[in-house]
Amino acid sequence: MRQVAFILTLMLMLTTCCNSGSQHERILTDINHLTLTNADSARQMLINMSDEMESATEDEKAYYQLLTVKANDKAFIKHTSDSLICHVAEYFEQHPENGHLPEAYYYVGRANSDMQNGEKALFYFQKALLVDSTHITKTLKIRIYAQMSNIYLRNGLFEEAISTLQLARFYCQEIDDTVGMRYCTEDIAAAIEMQKDTSLQAASKAGIMLRIQNLNTQIKNQLLNDRNIQLEKKNSQEQFFIWTISIIALLAIAAATWAAFHLHNQRMRRKEERKTEFVPSSQNKRKFYDKEVSQLLETHIINNKVLKNADWKSVEKRLLFVFPNFKEKLFSSYHFSDTEYRICMLIKMEVSPSDIAKLMAMGPSAVSQNRLRMQQKVFNGEGTAKDWDKFILSL
Repeated sequence: MRQVAFILTLMLMLTTCCNSGSQHERILTDINHLTLTNADSARQMLINMSDEMESATEDEKAYYQLLTVKANDKAFIKHTSDSLICHVAEYFEQHPENGHLPEAYYYVGRANSDMQNGEKALFYFQKALLVDSTHITKTLKIRIYAQMSNIYLRNGLFEEAISTLQLARFYCQEIDDTVGMRYCTEDIAAAIEMQKDTSLQAASKAGIMLRIQNLNTQIKNQLLNDRNIQLEKKNSQEQFFIWTISIIALLAIAAATWAAFHLHNQRMRRKEERKTEFVPSSQNKRKFYDKEVSQLLETHIINNKVLKNADWKSVEKRLLFVFPNFKEKLFSSYHFSDTEYRICMLIKMEVSPSDIAKLMAMGPSAVSQNRLRMQQKVFNGEGTAKDWDKFILSL
C-alpha cells in the first residue's frame, strides 16, 4: 500500500512541477478525488507532503488540514478531537470565497458525532446546510442528512431520522446514485421497524426535540447575525469608498479652481506690467527729425515710389540712432513681421497712414488693418489703430 501511495505521489509531483505557483493546489485537488476511492493512499500522500506544506500559502495549508481530517474520516479512523477541524472552519469562515466552508462544517459535525456530542454535531450539520447554497453539493447534502439520521436514531427520534433519510434518498435520486438510494431505502425500513419496538418515553423525546429546535433557532440566529455583520462591513467599505472618491473629487476641483485663479492672476499681472512698461515717458515725447531721411521720404511720396531695401536700412539706422531702444522695446511685446516693423518705423517718424500706403505700395485700408491687428495682438484684442499709433510714439 505504501508503494502505491509513493508512486501516486511521485506521478502527481511530476505532472505539476512545471507550474510551481499552483503545485500544491493541484496535488491537493487530486488527493481530494483520491479520498473517495482509496482513503488510505490519500492519507499516506498527505503524510508524505507534510514537510512540503511549510512553504504553502495559508489557503493551501487550511485545505491540506481539511483533507487530512477528511481522509482519516474516509479511512474509518474515529475522531477523538475537533480542535483541528474547528481551526480549519474558523479560517474558511474568514475566507468563504474558497467554497470549502460547508465541508469544513460537515467534518466538525462528524468529529462531534464520533465523540457522542450529538447536539454540537447537529448544530454544525445544520450550519453546513444553511451557510452557503452556492458551494454545497448534492453529494455533501446526502452525507449530512445520513449523519443527522444516525444521531436521531441514537436518541430514539425515529420520525426525524426517517425524514432526514428521505431527504438523503431524494438527493441520491437527483444525482442518479442507485447504490445510495438502496441504502437509504433499507435504512428507512429499519427505522420504521425500530419505531415500532421503541420504549423511549414521550417526555424524553419531547426534551430532545426541544433542544434540537433550540439548536436550529440558534443556528439561524447566528447565521443571520453573521450575514448582518457582513452586510454592515460591506456597507462601511462602500461608504468609505464613496467618501474617499468625494474627497478626491473636491480636492481635484479645489486644485483646478486654484490653478485657474492663479493663471488668471498671472495673466492680469502680465497685462498690468505690459501697460506699465508701455506708458509714455516724457523723454520719448520728443519727435524724430532727420533732414536726410525726411528728404528721402518726401521725394518718394511726391513721386509715388516705394522704399527699397537699401532705403529701409538707411531709415532704420537713422531711427535707431535717435531712439536706440525702439526696436528692442517693440519686439519685447511681440514678434513682428518685416511689413509690420516697417509700418511701425514710419509711425514712429510720424508719417501719415496715407503716405505709409504710398511708401509701401499698400492701400490705406491695408495700413489701417495692420495697425489694428498689431494693437489687438499686443493688447489682447483691446484698442484701435490710433491707439497703436500712440503706443508706437511712446516707445
